[in-house]
Amino acid sequence: MSLRPAIPLYQHRGSRIVTRPEREPVSLADMKRHMRVDHNSEDAEIAAYMIEARQYIEDTIGIAFINQSWRLTIDRWPGGKEAWWDGVREMSITELYNASSTQSLYLPRYPLVSVTSITTYDEASNSSSVTTANVFDVDTASLPGRLTLKRGQTWPVALRANNAIEIVYVAGYGTSGDDVPAPEKRAIKQLAAYLYSHRGDDCDPADAFAKSGASRIFNSYRTLRV
Repeated sequence: MSLRPAIPLYQHRGSRIVTRPEREPVSLADMKRHMRVDHNSEDAEIAAYMIEARQYIEDTIGIAFINQSWRLTIDRWPGGKEAWWDGVREMSITELYNASSTQSLYLPRYPLVSVTSITTYDEASNSSSVTTANVFDVDTASLPGRLTLKRGQTWPVALRANNAIEIVYVAGYGTSGDDVPAPEKRAIKQLAAYLYSHRGDDCDPADAFAKSGASRIFNSYRTLRV
């Protein structure tokens, strides 16, 4: 009797940006008002700290402020962890159709706007396009967003050993800074102002995130489980 090889609990996930946001969620003028700077001699430096703050928060939290495209690559679908069995399994229909995590794939950047494309690869690296609407329900309401198999569908075949699946998707609150919640823009300003005021010091970004008060703003967004 052959045994099914054990499947690791975790798998490689590659995430790369495809299309960067067209603008910053906080304008330079708004940043300077927050910092009470009324001259133009340091505009470039202030803008650089503002971009650094935004990128640090996005990477740390997993959020996307202004709409941007990302490519997620994974080795296999999450549905490959179920135990094997022989014969007929006896269970209720709710067990057969269990909307568990093995039927959903969460996309790392949120809020999810849309899924642009899903591509799978065979062992010879030949690509196949998946018609997303036929196979998946796209959940843009959850944070993070997710792809869930439709009833009766199975995971598309993906055989390549590495990066057998590529998913391109759009995440963000919108195309304008006005679409970004005010508290989150305040967090960017607080972190950027802290980095600016401590320039030249041995300032660790993680410490700056905490000491500026920006991290406390995002703590209020945590989902509490009951």
